[in-house]
Amino acid sequence: MGSVARWIFPLWIFFSMLSLPPVTFSGDIPAAGSTLPKFQLQAPESDKDREYLGIGNVETFAISQINCLLVLIEIVGVYCPQCHVQAPLFNKLFYRIKKNSDVYKKTKMIAVAAGANPMEATYLRKEFRLPFPVITDPKFQIHKVLREPRTPFTMLVTKEEKVVFAHLGVIKDIDKFLRQIKKFIR
Repeated sequence: MGSVARWIFPLWIFFSMLSLPPVTFSGDIPAAGSTLPKFQLQAPESDKDREYLGIGNVETFAISQINCLLVLIEIVGVYCPQCHVQAPLFNKLFYRIKKNSDVYKKTKMIAVAAGANPMEATYLRKEFRLPFPVITDPKFQIHKVLREPRTPFTMLVTKEEKVVFAHLGVIKDIDKFLRQIKKFIR
């Protein structure tokens, strides 16, 4: 086959593809201004965690059922190195929120451990001394509904399930992030 003939077919494929309509993906991960997709979370086993969330004695719950104005949802991976970097920062954030009773009443924090079974979620919580509930997502169901974001992925979501903040990666400036949280609950 001649050198010209070797290029004709690939060029024909290339130009044929240009004539196709553009592909658009409607399945982006949640962003500020969007509405959170509908899903149910497995309720934590701990009575203390259920009380913190204000969800009562239920098996599953929606974000809208959490007793607050704003929910910080952190999607984590048990084996994610960046999630391990963020864990102590979010511990500090939790305790800073807790110091301000008004912010604490209006804001709740949860971690959703994508792919984690209960034993892995317990390990994560104990290893990093997480003071907020860690919800398991062993079959990646929530992770898939959220369009499979890399971890850590953090969202601030209103009671009406509107996403007001979304961030992919480690949030290093906890003071700045706390100021943002305070703006959303005023």
